[in-house]
Amino acid sequence: MIGGTNILIMVTQESDVNMVIDTHVHFPNIPGYLDELMETAARLGIDRMVLFSGAPGSRWASNDMVLEASHRHPQVFIPFYCFRPGVNNPKEVEDAYKSGFKGLKVINPTSNYNDENYFPIWERCEHLGMPVLFHTGIIARRPEQVDQDIDSSRMKVIYLDRIARRFQKLTMLVAHLGNPDHAEACMMCRWHANMYFDLSGSTLKYRKPSFFREMFWWDRDTQRYRDEFGRGPWEKIIFGTDVSPAEMEDVMNDYRRLFRALRLSPELQAAVMGKTAARLLSVSSPGGEKQDSE
Repeated sequence: MIGGTNILIMVTQESDVNMVIDTHVHFPNIPGYLDELMETAARLGIDRMVLFSGAPGSRWASNDMVLEASHRHPQVFIPFYCFRPGVNNPKEVEDAYKSGFKGLKVINPTSNYNDENYFPIWERCEHLGMPVLFHTGIIARRPEQVDQDIDSSRMKVIYLDRIARRFQKLTMLVAHLGNPDHAEACMMCRWHANMYFDLSGSTLKYRKPSFFREMFWWDRDTQRYRDEFGRGPWEKIIFGTDVSPAEMEDVMNDYRRLFRALRLSPELQAAVMGKTAARLLSVSSPGGEKQDSE
């Protein structure tokens, strides 16, 4: 652990957890940013962070800078290669893997995610065992991107359905629960065993706990309504912030309120905050024990 009280103790005052993993952390090209990020993570009890660049634009660090950060702090950062389908060459996947990247972050494709021309990307990731984190739903508008071909409609969460069916051994991490297409995302979470969703973005700001109770109706004791491995929805949700260090605590408070309102068990809270991600990413626990991947 890089410091601080374990976050699940902060959340519930009654549970313990081996590891807290933030699966959604961007790296802007700002001097001193990594130091601030690590200090904040230590204070909040975040053990590991999936780190990556962002959409095209000068404000973001390069993929090389992300990898360098993970080399300097291997017990903190898990490097993901930022990849734009339709712009980056699928052969870059192998190069990224050999360089030490643990997964891909994909964003701003030049056509819909389910385009067959992108299949070589997902095929390579599946073969190499590299998880893919997909941006889904609406994306922020930035002045420096005015001349770039960016369209939120190409990243609708339903376009991942074809990928999940075709590449069933590909670990798919899906950002923002498809915001605003939450209903589709929640049903895909149920049907696709290889899909996992974070709640980053504005979802936790405007969706009340009752919404999640309704959408995750299949969280029941009976196995009939769960995914093919008998898992409920909260075994498919992972913690991610997608904010600056100054806002990370606020996002954690959003998760805290949701956990309390839904009365999630300590075991499910632990799964959301890190245990599920540790297994998917084959990350070692603070004590050195490596979590088994699926």
